[in-house]
Amino acid sequence: MGEVNMRKHRRPLKLKTILIILSASIIICTLGISGIISFQMFERLMVQKISNSRVDVLTQISEKVSAIKSNAEMLSNLYFYNENLTDLYHEGSYTREEQEKILENFKNIESLSGMTQAATGLDFYYSFLMENGYTYSTGPAKNAQSLADYRNKLWFLDVLEEKEKWISTYEDSQGKSIVSIARTMTDENGDFIGLFLFNIYEKNFSQVFESLSDKNDIYIVDNIGNIVSHRNKELIGIRFYDMDVMNEMFREQNYNIIEKSQKKYLFSIYKNQELNWILVEEIPLELLLGDVKSIQRRMVMIGLIIFSVSMLVCFYISHRTTRPLGELVHELEKVGKSEKNDQKFEAAGWHEINTICEECNYMNQRIRSLVTAIKDSEKKKRAAEMGFMQSQMSPHFLYNTLFSIRCLVDMGNKQGAIGIIDAFTSILKYILSYKSEFVDVSQEIKFLEDYSILQKYRYGDQFSLEIICPQELYQKKVLRMILEPLVENSLFHGLDDEVDAIHVAVSFQVCDGDMLITVTDDGVGFTDENYMELSRKIRSKEQSNMIGMNNIRERIKMNFGKKYGLSIDTNYEDGARIIVKIPVLE
Repeated sequence: MGEVNMRKHRRPLKLKTILIILSASIIICTLGISGIISFQMFERLMVQKISNSRVDVLTQISEKVSAIKSNAEMLSNLYFYNENLTDLYHEGSYTREEQEKILENFKNIESLSGMTQAATGLDFYYSFLMENGYTYSTGPAKNAQSLADYRNKLWFLDVLEEKEKWISTYEDSQGKSIVSIARTMTDENGDFIGLFLFNIYEKNFSQVFESLSDKNDIYIVDNIGNIVSHRNKELIGIRFYDMDVMNEMFREQNYNIIEKSQKKYLFSIYKNQELNWILVEEIPLELLLGDVKSIQRRMVMIGLIIFSVSMLVCFYISHRTTRPLGELVHELEKVGKSEKNDQKFEAAGWHEINTICEECNYMNQRIRSLVTAIKDSEKKKRAAEMGFMQSQMSPHFLYNTLFSIRCLVDMGNKQGAIGIIDAFTSILKYILSYKSEFVDVSQEIKFLEDYSILQKYRYGDQFSLEIICPQELYQKKVLRMILEPLVENSLFHGLDDEVDAIHVAVSFQVCDGDMLITVTDDGVGFTDENYMELSRKIRSKEQSNMIGMNNIRERIKMNFGKKYGLSIDTNYEDGARIIVKIPVLE
């Protein structure tokens, strides 16, 4: 009871409400999508511009690193091309006089290169490590290392092969981070006699970019991913990158947004072609987009203002749109309550409303016409049913049956008379027990069989009836007495002077969801001429059996519609064939 009351009080949304909700949804979606797309495009453009500016900064740093490289190579050349060591070199230890001569030569070189060193501003020291055990270094004497100390370095074999090589940052014996230019020394025969190391302190590189590092990180990575220089000295020398992964991240561009420690960073890179080093800068993305967030808040405020104005416009348009419809609904309610159905639609508004009113007035008129037509059709249906009831027992049929019984009695054929009386009694019972217009297929078949018995007594071997019906159709429903007139028609028209015997077959089948009942005979059949004559008689109702066929056609159409009915197959060459099409009824 409670659920019924809830359904009764539940009302659908009004058109005005739907229009407002729909308009609001469209406005919100449009503003939201356009705002998101615009902001993302603006953010992407800002990131691109900032990235280009940061790459420019890295380019300037790279130029300074290249200047350090040039100065370092120039100074290393001054010290390396020292023929004194090469000329005096021999196996075994140097004499005191030889050592004093070598030291004197180094002092002369250092005095000559002092001004150049001061001009470059490089902080460095150099070392000569000879194969015979002699070592000279401008670094702290207590930390001087021999050539044997460097033979186990990974880069030593590369230096022997390449003759000259830049060594990425490593710690010297003093624990200082240095970058070295390593060169091999050879005698006049080209044999290896020593190693020259020009050691540049890492701070020479880091001081180039430390002033530019605040909340961002700038550092240098070599070609295998080791950090060469960083303001965080603990990271120097660490394998920080897998270069294949790094190349995949950046591909052909110099920047990318990468998530690290659950925060997004803008990574910018620039490759120094001379040293094959990569300069990297990391900047938190939120730091760069602080101004963008402010712009985003302003865009949201503007969007809210646009939304408010748009909703006011939507309210106005919705009211103007739904007012004529409301008037039309009110007039439709009047039509529903009117018994005479003479209400006119007079709502006025925009063009479509006027058109609807005109069509509603036309529809109202059509409804009145259809109601009148339905009443007339019902009257015709009742008249057809009365005609059907009157034709159920024709006087001619009664006379023939009673005459056949008398003949059999006169001939002393008691059993034959009893058979006719039993069949006739069953037919009378079927006809007179009229409770419904629909009967089971099995009942209609039994009626045909009783009718066949009566006709067999009259015609003898001139008439035979065959009924073919699947067992599953026996309980389906058909219209009462729609087959007997067709069998009677076959018997009445199928025999003539040329045909002295006739076989009638009645078959039932289901095709495309409908029941087809086919009545065929091997009698005279239909020609174009007698078919036209038969059609004329059916329409004019001249003969009683023709009236029966016409009743069948009308009853089928009145009960099932124009899709169903009775048809005569004029192309059937072996006699006559009539097909009845009705729906399958349970």
